[in-house]
Amino acid sequence: MSEKNIINFKSLGIFTEGIIDYAGLFPPAELDLSSAFSNYIKYISGNHSFILSKFICPVKLLPELRVICDKIPEFKFPVSLSLILSGGKDENTFKENFISDLKIREYFLDGNNSFIAADNFEYKIPESIMEDSERLFSLLDFVSQTLKSSNGRKLKFFAETSLAGDWKKNIKTATDIIEEHNEKYQDTGFKLRTGGVTADAIPSSDQITYAVRHCLNRNLEMKFTAGLHHPFRHFDKSIGAKMHGFINVFTAGIIAKRHNISDHDLKKLIEDENADNFKFTDTGFCWGGYEIENEDIHFARQTFVKSYGSCSFDEPVEDLKNLNLIN
Repeated sequence: MSEKNIINFKSLGIFTEGIIDYAGLFPPAELDLSSAFSNYIKYISGNHSFILSKFICPVKLLPELRVICDKIPEFKFPVSLSLILSGGKDENTFKENFISDLKIREYFLDGNNSFIAADNFEYKIPESIMEDSERLFSLLDFVSQTLKSSNGRKLKFFAETSLAGDWKKNIKTATDIIEEHNEKYQDTGFKLRTGGVTADAIPSSDQITYAVRHCLNRNLEMKFTAGLHHPFRHFDKSIGAKMHGFINVFTAGIIAKRHNISDHDLKKLIEDENADNFKFTDTGFCWGGYEIENEDIHFARQTFVKSYGSCSFDEPVEDLKNLNLIN
């Protein structure tokens, strides 16, 4: 089956290309490593592989993953990992764990460097240093200075901050410091948690709007994680709350990158539950009078809204099929 037969609209193919980082290890799926990685290999060799990007794996599981990989005789497709760093509650613990993580990664790559890339990293900033901009800046520099690329590929980090408490201050502080850090290293983006298995884990549309705006103004790449199993915002009975849709969230970022859209309209977009308001064609898409051409979709996906972590790949694919967007 050709890609042309799979994707009903060219703009949708550009919109969804590499949009999902498969996180089958994490809730609510919580698969064991062997099952999750087997799923990833199946998906990346399947008809809808264009939607898939990286396999998300905690660094501490790399020794187990190496054993699994050794049993696979030949990889027909390149595999890319996004590694979850161990982190820490405070600066010193974070640094100690980071050094340990690098040793584990080095051991893993020694046996798999010909077919697996492990150049992307995700971590949560210790809450204890969020009140001290100098310490936060120092930590980001420590990460970039300590980990060097050995294969010529560009390393990429996504740093996450807590949305609890004074979330506006946390987002502003984190994005300000990442912007300053990137003046030298140009390697760190912002990771935003967009859901979870309980209602209190779901950020408000105001929080998403605020984060998108701050990252846009600071020229930071974004990735999202959790809660975006379905294309459009909807009420989830099992959680008892409205969950965000990945088409809503990425449309917000793409339109914001191209148009001078207000925060009011961004929030309205993120909260829009009517799939009919999102129009895809072969040349672009539109929402609420904002029109985006394919070239601008591609540019925004490459430079701004990168991907989202999902423990399910089947659900978003089935939803897109049911919406007659893909076959």
